[in-house]
Amino acid sequence: MVIFIASEIVIGYFLGNLIVGRFASMGLKFLMQGLSMLIGFYVGGFLVGVISPGVRIWEPAAGAFCSVALLMVVTLFTPSVFYHFSLIKVILGGIIAFALALYGARMGERVMRNRLDE
Repeated sequence: MVIFIASEIVIGYFLGNLIVGRFASMGLKFLMQGLSMLIGFYVGGFLVGVISPGVRIWEPAAGAFCSVALLMVVTLFTPSVFYHFSLIKVILGGIIAFALALYGARMGERVMRNRLDE
């Protein structure tokens, strides 16, 4: 899960520099946050695929799903109605994160030319 947070921070840093000091609507800020999260799951999976020895495809995908679940647990403590906990949000967000990290890990393994048993 740490690799997804780190990749999102790096992506957010570069995206934030594009809009800091400029007028940005709330919708644009939400869009940038969402994009940084989605790209972060892909990049995190890719990095695990490149860095880890052997074939590691399912581990980053499971980690991405768990990070979405952990994020949604944090919403239990937020007072806003917009951020309320919902099982369907955990499932849908987890599936999207799982798929992006899985695809990123597959691409990372292909870059390293590791054998993928399919």
